[in-house]
Amino acid sequence: MQEPQANLSPPGVPPQAQPPLGSSPTQATDELFFEGIAKHSANIGTYLWWVGVCILGGGIAYGLLQIEALQGKPLWLLALIGTPMLLWSYLQHISTRYKISRRRVEFQKGVITRRLDSLELWRVLDVRYEQSVLDRIFDNAKITLIGTDQTHPNLLLYGLPNHRQLFERLREAVQFARSNNRPMELAPGAHEGGDVFGHHHH
Repeated sequence: MQEPQANLSPPGVPPQAQPPLGSSPTQATDELFFEGIAKHSANIGTYLWWVGVCILGGGIAYGLLQIEALQGKPLWLLALIGTPMLLWSYLQHISTRYKISRRRVEFQKGVITRRLDSLELWRVLDVRYEQSVLDRIFDNAKITLIGTDQTHPNLLLYGLPNHRQLFERLREAVQFARSNNRPMELAPGAHEGGDVFGHHHH
């Protein structure tokens, strides 16, 4: 007795939806590693700089107020001189969002005009992990994706949570993507319709 359904795909999964190369299921290929913003400690240097400007402005205001002719003037406003840039730095940080999956890295930047870029992992040649002494203090790290594009060869991911685990998963995902897309690679110096990075403006 034959079983005619033995070779059919599971219900709801048409045969053409299966990956043509490799054996990993679709949901594993699209697995999401991280989505969100970097930690604020990654931007601590910029924050401290503008806080320092505010403190310096306050000190100058205090000194000027010791001059009798300037007493009563609103020189306290000098203490707020760095506040606009401090706020702008904060807005820039929270508007830079990352979406990292097993297939690609997408990152959005811009407070007023937003820009969305993406990097397919099969185009990445190497993944590097760096951590300075200061990074260890704040539990940060630099993950660099080195691609084949001549104009934008490197993509830096800095200050993302669980950075060590993310690095390991990205390295494995890059190896998987390259082994399953090797026939699509371009020879050095060849050109395709687009760059390694896809650019979109909103």
